[in-house]
Amino acid sequence: MYTSGVWVVKEGREGEFARRWQEAVDDAALSNPGVKFMLLRDSENPRRFVSLGEGWRNHDQIEAALGAPGYQDAMAAVWRVLESGELSTLDLVAEVS
Repeated sequence: MYTSGVWVVKEGREGEFARRWQEAVDDAALSNPGVKFMLLRDSENPRRFVSLGEGWRNHDQIEAALGAPGYQDAMAAVWRVLESGELSTLDLVAEVS
């Protein structure tokens, strides 16, 4: 299972967003070994970021991580530097390598 976020950051706050996102997922990474978190930046639109979380076991694990008080507090700080954001939980349908 995967999680994904699409984030549009307020102009000039890109570095702050990246730092706050990192802080938000640090505890989630420690609490969920085997889950890998990545933050990608759109090379055409530097205010647009995409986050990915891979390696989740199930929906319950994701819900527990998203509901953790530390994560909620850290994400509140993230939202203050955003124009918009959307978080999704995704199931793998196909994979080619």
